[in-house]
Amino acid sequence: MAEKVKKPFYKKWWVWLIAVIIFIAIITPGEDDSETASTDDNTEVESNESTNDSDEDEAGEPEETEEEETEEASSDVEESEPEDENKIESGTYKVGEDIPAGEYLVFAESMGYIESASDSTGDLDSIVFNDNLMNGAHSYVTLNEGEYFKLQGAVMYPVDSAPSVTPEDGVYTDGMYKVGQDIPAGEYKVLLNESSAAGMGYLEVSTDSRHQLESIVTNDNVQADTYITVSEGQYLKLQDLTIEN
Repeated sequence: MAEKVKKPFYKKWWVWLIAVIIFIAIITPGEDDSETASTDDNTEVESNESTNDSDEDEAGEPEETEEEETEEASSDVEESEPEDENKIESGTYKVGEDIPAGEYLVFAESMGYIESASDSTGDLDSIVFNDNLMNGAHSYVTLNEGEYFKLQGAVMYPVDSAPSVTPEDGVYTDGMYKVGQDIPAGEYKVLLNESSAAGMGYLEVSTDSRHQLESIVTNDNVQADTYITVSEGQYLKLQDLTIEN
């Protein structure tokens, strides 16, 4: 009987299977290491580029200088505190030289004093008119060329650029009002203020703002509520009195 011949071990199928597995095991870690190294290199490059970009951005944005900050602060102050070129502060003015002749509107800061004189001697005889403005009142004045106008505790504006004195709530208090402009013509009930120190108020209607006796149409020391009728172009003066329109 013939003897059965055995195949060499390297021709057996399982030998080749083991060889393939070993080969794969050998080459696989090398590829992973290569990929890892490549990834690390890319990360490092990106990090360097990001750092360079950041440095360039910082270099491209110059810091604000102290001088620029000062200019900006100064600009903010100028914007928040605009000056009114038309406002005339307290003082004595020669009409025609320091200020133009014409009509002005005076606003007392608390208690003010106004006086117009024909000269600068200070004599009582030279006073054209004067008035005390109580409780932050306002008053119209008309000044003529060559007069000397004294303004104390108050400011004034030319009438064309003066703030409005028409009350938004329709309640007229201490002050002088131009009929047809600040208050409509018509009949009004005048109320005596309970807080009046003297227990009475003063009411006056005049034809102009020169504050002369001959300009007065009617006036009264009011000791109780009363009525008054005013016409277009007249001036109505209230002191310690109120009109509710």
